[in-house]
Amino acid sequence: MAEIWANILNGFKEIFSSPLKDPSILWLLVPIILFWLVMELYFGRYKDERLGWNSALGYGLSMFWVVVISFKTMFENNFELFSIDKLLFVFFVATYSVFIIYISFTHRLKAKIFFLFTSPTLVYYLFGIALLWSNDLLNVSRWVIIDLIIFYIIILILETILKKLIPSAPSDSGMRDEGMGGGLGDSGMGSLGGGNTGMGSAGASNLGKGFGKI
Repeated sequence: MAEIWANILNGFKEIFSSPLKDPSILWLLVPIILFWLVMELYFGRYKDERLGWNSALGYGLSMFWVVVISFKTMFENNFELFSIDKLLFVFFVATYSVFIIYISFTHRLKAKIFFLFTSPTLVYYLFGIALLWSNDLLNVSRWVIIDLIIFYIIILILETILKKLIPSAPSDSGMRDEGMGGGLGDSGMGSLGGGNTGMGSAGASNLGKGFGKI
């Protein structure tokens, strides 16, 4: 049992220390993390909103961009960072991105089912793994894979808690009633068009008298 815990801790150490092996990767990794946090904050604030087809398409295109960067990293410098396991993983991510793009265009699957595959958390998580592994910063082993799964589950739990803690945005229904409704109602354009104090009473009557004199 102690050996298992030691292997799990070593796996997490490998995961969290991997970006520090080459700090230049943070130029790509930090924006990915920030984009993911912004999306989670947005859906936490606007809890009634759901992912749309256009957003899913954007995720698919962004994922394919990461795939291109990963292929470039593996094949440059005389295949210095190339390995079969990396190639298979990046090819999987590429297939996944093409699947997202295709379904987003064709709507071949039901939205509720398809949007499970385009969760921002899942997409950005795969982004990070692909970048770290293709750059040879993450040494993937059996325990690292197990820790990546555990870490993903922890992120999902923290994400759920975060969304519940974020206060929901105020409903804009009242704004619509007081803004558009009031503006077009008795005291707005309606009064100007046909009310007692608008153009309906003053302008129309004077206009009628003018035509009468002509």
